[in-house]
Amino acid sequence: MAVALLITSCQKKTSPVDGSNATIELANLGAKYVTGDITLNPKDSIYLSFSVTSPRDMRYVSVQKNPVNQTAFLVRDTLTAANKNSYSTVKKFMADSANGSSIYRIVAHDAIGNYIGNKDIKVTITPDFMYYTYRFLYVPDTTAKTNTSFMSATTGEMFSYTTGAANSAKIDFGIMFDTTGAKTPSTTDDLKFSLYSLSAAQGQIPFYDLGTWTKNATIMKKGTAPTFASILSAGSLRSAAVTNLASGTTNKVTQLVANNLVFFKTSTGKTGCLQVNFVNDAGTFKESYINVDVKIEK
Repeated sequence: MAVALLITSCQKKTSPVDGSNATIELANLGAKYVTGDITLNPKDSIYLSFSVTSPRDMRYVSVQKNPVNQTAFLVRDTLTAANKNSYSTVKKFMADSANGSSIYRIVAHDAIGNYIGNKDIKVTITPDFMYYTYRFLYVPDTTAKTNTSFMSATTGEMFSYTTGAANSAKIDFGIMFDTTGAKTPSTTDDLKFSLYSLSAAQGQIPFYDLGTWTKNATIMKKGTAPTFASILSAGSLRSAAVTNLASGTTNKVTQLVANNLVFFKTSTGKTGCLQVNFVNDAGTFKESYINVDVKIEK
């Protein structure tokens, strides 16, 4: 016991190097200033107005994003003797274009890199576009008329002839088996699947009477770029529309096969892209369909 007391009395008490000694406060100076965890749209502005105070001398104040170590930072300010214990600044960033969450860390270090303190802010990016996957567009059937041959790109809903009449104002396009398609030596598909706007529907499918339906005028065009996977925001959809829909648009695209992209703009001005995932060509039988994914701005 005497030995233990002697050892204890000889120990020197020091502040741990990883102790949090800094106080970090965020100020709200306007609409774009962030003071805590927040949800934003892609590419929104992130303004940080913050003050850092510490009884321990600070040398560096940094902002890190998704920090994995003490040296990776978006910005780092070097302090002087005048502001080593109290420092204020404003930093401005742009949010990611892809949805998801990130941590923005305001952190202080001393002259040799020891941690003094930090404050974390979670920024969550929500998509500003809708993404509908694994939608089946079947060719129109003549008897029961229950095949889902119509789609609302805005809501992702699928409609048959029997359910579409009451929902025609929602419908942006339909599918048909177009007998004007022709085989080519490069594919085994008949290339007879066509996507059409309801504004072009009358006369296209004579056994469907669309006389009383709302006929939204969707314009469309097949394209190859950008890739469907690279479209990660409403901004990229609009940019793709500017490029692909600048000329040569139509109310009907023909000869659809797997991996085709169709860029479109709805009657309400929403831009989008449809990707054909695969086709089931059963000829004129009602089992024929295309499977699609659709992205459209909110």
